[in-house]
Amino acid sequence: MIPVSLTIKGLYSYQKEQHIDFSKLMEGQLFGIFGTVGSGKSSILEAISYALYGDTERMNRNDNRSYNMMNLKSNELLIDFIFDNYDNNRYRFLVRGKRNSKNFDKVGTLDRNAYKLVNGQWQPLESASGEEIIGLSYDNFR
Repeated sequence: MIPVSLTIKGLYSYQKEQHIDFSKLMEGQLFGIFGTVGSGKSSILEAISYALYGDTERMNRNDNRSYNMMNLKSNELLIDFIFDNYDNNRYRFLVRGKRNSKNFDKVGTLDRNAYKLVNGQWQPLESASGEEIIGLSYDNFR
């Protein structure tokens, strides 16, 4: 898997929308994610993991994931991850969620959708299975 871009908003420490263009970083074929403690390095990896698998290392399976993932000052969550897989097809995983305006603790189910770029258009896929597309199980990815 070769990451192309990641856009996140309302995820953990990222209240405002942030965009990472991995294509510039991949010019050297190797890059690192560096920053001070608490700056959001792990959140970037969590965003990719959740987009691909609907699961993250940081959360306990009994937790309300949607509530815990969403920035406390945000009313919506967005993860938009675009990447190329091993056979040079381009894919997009899109995650969206909203906080209930009447009950702060209630965050609806996060919608995860997958798309494949075909003739310049994003075509929805029936299954949002990162494992099928990149050839790695969640356990092997993490």
